[in-house]
Amino acid sequence: MKWEKAAGDRWSARVEPFTLKVEPKGDGRWSWQVFQGASPNPTATGIAASLGAARTATEQFVKRSGLV
Repeated sequence: MKWEKAAGDRWSARVEPFTLKVEPKGDGRWSWQVFQGASPNPTATGIAASLGAARTATEQFVKRSGLV
């Protein structure tokens, strides 16, 4: 998956039909969200201790979904 960095240390990746988003929280943890298609509401969300853990969680969700 190709991750792209946006302003404010926010990261995103596009894996059809999903959009993955990871951003830092104020307390040092990372928030992650997985959106399906053009849905305004996330299909899955979570909190991770590091950027790498957040990316791994989103990638595992996509791989286990059976839609990719």
